[in-house]
Amino acid sequence: MAGMTWIFVAPVVAVAGLAVLAWPAARVLTAARELRAEVDRAKGRLEMSE
Repeated sequence: MAGMTWIFVAPVVAVAGLAVLAWPAARVLTAARELRAEVDRAKGRLEMSE
C-alpha cells in the first residue's frame, strides 16, 4: 500500500506547483495590461503635441 502513495501525492504536488505559478502569472498579466495603458497614454500625448 505504501508503494502506491506516490499515485496520490503526485497530483497534489502538481496542483500545488500550478498554484505557485498562477500568482506570478497573474502579476505579469496585470503589469502587461498597465504597461499597455501607459503606452497608449504616452502615444496620445505625443500625438497631441504635434
